[in-house]
Amino acid sequence: FVSPNGKYNKLLESKLKKITNSKFVICLNSGTSALFLSLKSIGIEKNDEVLLPSLTFVSTANAVLYNNAIPHFVDTSERTLAIDPILLENYLKEISIIRNGKLINKKTKRHIKCLICVHVFGNSAEITKIRNICKKYNLLLIEDAAEMHGQTYKNKPCGSFGEISTFSFYSNKFISCGEGGIVTTNSLKIKKKI
Repeated sequence: FVSPNGKYNKLLESKLKKITNSKFVICLNSGTSALFLSLKSIGIEKNDEVLLPSLTFVSTANAVLYNNAIPHFVDTSERTLAIDPILLENYLKEISIIRNGKLINKKTKRHIKCLICVHVFGNSAEITKIRNICKKYNLLLIEDAAEMHGQTYKNKPCGSFGEISTFSFYSNKFISCGEGGIVTTNSLKIKKKI
């Protein structure tokens, strides 16, 4: 009844596929687990660098640390409270070089593999601009939509912009089950790994 393969979890996954326009939805025990497994599924390894916003809940950074990777914080916009696309691009220009198609932090010589973009308190990040910057710098985008259930950005569901998106059902979220999380993706490879 309460397992990930239970009747109601499968029903929830089916409904969320429609809401998020995702091929795959995976129910998990928490939003933190969703972030942790998302990073694991894309191959985040020891000492890889992961970019995340300076304004976020501790779970975002903890998921990076649980994967033995290194969080690097990017300044946020006063308007959206999420990563500021202009500051993100300036930061990437300042700290990184591209070597063999990979983004490398020129100070630490570590590989920068992905960005976790967090929508904060129901305010959407400028996610299309951020997604375009990720494409330009060959960064994988994980969209943390823990507080964006059913909301849209430019008529597209929040949680449908990243290679992976995560949601939370913790007690302080817009839709709460007391606990729980999900991962959404259109990648069969990522779904199988999770």
